Amino acid sequence: MARYIVNIHQKHEQAIAPPYSTKQLQKYIRFGRTIKPKITESAKQKLIEEYVKLRLSDQGKGKTVWRITVRQLESMIRLSEALARAHLDKEVGVVYVEGKFF
Repeated sequence: MARYIVNIHQKHEQAIAPPYSTKQLQKYIRFGRTIKPKITESAKQKLIEEYVKLRLSDQGKGKTVWRITVRQLESMIRLSEALARAHLDKEVGVVYVEGKFF
C-alpha cells in the first residue's frame, strides 16, 4: 500500500493502473483494523531503550524542561502497533519498533 501511494506521487502516469482494486484495498484496511497486536517483551525493551536514548540526547547545558516527554513514547508505541497491523501481524516485534521491515 505504501509503495502504491509513493508511486502516485512519483510516477503519476504509471500509477494510474494500480495492482489492487479499491475494493481489495478497502477489504485489506477493514481486516487490518480488526487486529489488536500485542507488544512482545523484546519490542518492549527496544521501545524503552530508544526512549531513554531520546531523553538522554535531549539533555544539555542549561535545559530545565524536557522536550522529549511520555507523549513521544506513547507515539512510538502507537506507530509500532500500526506497523504491525499494516503487516497483519498479531505481535509487535522489534522490527516494527525499529522500522526496518522494507
